[in-house]
Amino acid sequence: MPKIYKKIIKNKPYFYLVERILINGKYKKIQVYLGKKDPNNLADQNLLLAEKEKEVIKKNVNKIFRLEKIFNAEQIMKLESLRLDWKYKFLGLSDFKKDQLWTRYAVQFIFESNAIEGSKLNQAEVNAIVKKQLINKSVEKREVKEVKNSILAFNLVRNNKFILNQHTIINLHKLLVDGLGINTGYKKVNIIVNNKTTTPAGQVRREMKNLLDWWHENKKSGCHPLSLAADFHQRFESIHPFEDGNGRIGRLLFNWMLWQFVYPPILFLYQNRRLYFNALSQADEGRRNKWHWYCIRVYGSSIKWLLQEIK
Repeated sequence: MPKIYKKIIKNKPYFYLVERILINGKYKKIQVYLGKKDPNNLADQNLLLAEKEKEVIKKNVNKIFRLEKIFNAEQIMKLESLRLDWKYKFLGLSDFKKDQLWTRYAVQFIFESNAIEGSKLNQAEVNAIVKKQLINKSVEKREVKEVKNSILAFNLVRNNKFILNQHTIINLHKLLVDGLGINTGYKKVNIIVNNKTTTPAGQVRREMKNLLDWWHENKKSGCHPLSLAADFHQRFESIHPFEDGNGRIGRLLFNWMLWQFVYPPILFLYQNRRLYFNALSQADEGRRNKWHWYCIRVYGSSIKWLLQEIK
């Protein structure tokens, strides 16, 4: 994240807004001059620094990222341009407005993610539950409990102390399904999803270990964070480690991975659930291109939504 540095030249202070960009293991410094006083509002300077960072990434995209067929230089720059618009506008918000924005995103994320899995609550009802407001007595207690659990799970992965391993994933699942009559821990029965066999129950722990090993081996590989998170999500869903709640856990972990790289979160929409499941299904069959294209489109729309929500 950018920092303000003060230089003393001939006993006079000069302030600069400075960011460092990692390229081939070395940091390149970019900066914008702020003046002889530390300014209260950095909106204009943030925009200038954002443009400088875009230029550096464009010139060094093949050194910063490992290019792939779909995640090529052109697609990566489109994503990075949006990400940097978000990064510098978000930096300009007060802590209060940042909290408000995260709350709006949490409401939208929980509404969409739970709706994909069959929840009948509308967005207003989810909003009321998240904000602890009065809700209609006709709303099913189970649906309310699902949302309350989802809030706790969302906050857990947003916490910088969350560490990814089998134990924490199992505990995240316990938190998500608490009091819903769903078995916790890895599945004890074989499960078929959309006419496809998922990982047999007796092999889940081994496959989850392989998946987590893959994550730790690849997180510093130079793959674009969206590509990395997308591949993890697809592999997690194909394992289907739990009897229920796999989709919601998978989408939470998707965002956790993006946050590890200080990237904005993704938002999968209920209205596009068929496209989402179809793209995942094709990736399960070894055809990842459609899944990657889908994630790129969704992520671009997600960042635009976040930018629109900045007030």
